[in-house]
Amino acid sequence: MSEIQLYANGRAAVLSTKLFGADKFARLKECNTVAEALKILYESGYGNGSSVDSANDYEAILRGEIDGALKLFKELCYDKRVESYVVARYDYLNAKALMKSKYMRVDGIPYCYQEGSVSARVMQDSFVKDDYSVVSKNMAEACDEIDTLFAEGKKSPRIVDKTLDKAMFAEMRACAKRCRVKIIKRLFDYEVNTVNIMTAYRLKRASAAKEDYADLIVDGGSVCREMLLKLWDNEQSASDLPYEYKSFYALCTSDKADLLSAERARDERIFAIISEETDLLSVQPVLDYFYRKVNEIDEIRRIFVEIKSRQNKENQGNK
Repeated sequence: MSEIQLYANGRAAVLSTKLFGADKFARLKECNTVAEALKILYESGYGNGSSVDSANDYEAILRGEIDGALKLFKELCYDKRVESYVVARYDYLNAKALMKSKYMRVDGIPYCYQEGSVSARVMQDSFVKDDYSVVSKNMAEACDEIDTLFAEGKKSPRIVDKTLDKAMFAEMRACAKRCRVKIIKRLFDYEVNTVNIMTAYRLKRASAAKEDYADLIVDGGSVCREMLLKLWDNEQSASDLPYEYKSFYALCTSDKADLLSAERARDERIFAIISEETDLLSVQPVLDYFYRKVNEIDEIRRIFVEIKSRQNKENQGNK
């Protein structure tokens, strides 16, 4: 197994050299239109030879690139527990899209990833019949709960997101506990803690109630629920947080415009967690490549959103 993983890690190392560098991101940011930026993506191999009818449909290209990264990850990762942890997020993103599309009576496949552990088409065909036997127990129970809430008249996309997010983290927590790779346990803990801190910041900005936050807290992280609720009541209690979360909370609350700085800091810390224990005979190099590839795609999406917003403002000003 180690020799097979070593070969896979060699492929991951080569692929890592092809990730976007600062110069490529700079070129993207200098684009005046979405069409110009999309051309750079095509030149960089995005789209796998395909194209979109409208430049504003760039999300389909980015989703396809995630699918390519997922497919490659599953080929190169020989630890199935690690694979289950990583792929779970995309299974639940698909479930969100398909539960919403079920109640909207539209096709949800265009909004799904095609490389989840269960085919998006199979999921949709089953979901429209209220049959959740094709997915995990956690996801099935969450979907049943959504159906019940919708039947009671509590019809809201937020209900779908909240219910499936909790189920997703519960499933990822179970995967992390079973996994023998220490990185996965550390990743789960860090992701849960930072999600809870960012959620607190978002809800406070929206003037939400403490009860709303309590309902959205994800359990299982080292920063416990009691500490998070104490933080909601009194920001001074941030001094009781572990150092890395204390600084992360400060970054969230100091950026009054948005959470981009915090999100980027979180991504950098995730890379650090993965790279701190380099092991060429484990799945660590493959995991590192996958997370960096996804981060590349996320950063490209942010740039496209900025270009599109700027372009729209210019068009409105010319009217």
